[in-house]
Amino acid sequence: MHYLFVYGTLRRTADHAMHQVLKNQAEWVADGSVPGKLYLVDWYPALISTTQHEERVQGEVYLLANPEKTFFELDPYEGYYPDDEAHSDYLRQQETVQLSDGSSVTAWVYVYNLPIIGLSQITSGDFMKR
Repeated sequence: MHYLFVYGTLRRTADHAMHQVLKNQAEWVADGSVPGKLYLVDWYPALISTTQHEERVQGEVYLLANPEKTFFELDPYEGYYPDDEAHSDYLRQQETVQLSDGSSVTAWVYVYNLPIIGLSQITSGDFMKR
């Protein structure tokens, strides 16, 4: 099974047109969180992974019906170029996501790949509560 953790404009309540990709191609599983820090880049967030488990980024987990098709649409939107990761804005990598019921899954997550100098941290860890 392939899961995807989203924390910004792809969330249901973000009301962004790209959420339709998930709505049409995936099934919402649960709310969840990953260790990390969240920053505001412009009108969208950036997740930086950390090993500090007390710092968490909130989001949603989706079960992907056809991961290849979904990533074909989402990777360019996220600025992830599998054949050129050095020039990607984000990297798609697997992380352990803690679900709202306390269980966990391994899910794909888009992690920011550019410097965070000058970016404001979203201290709540929740893009929807910035």
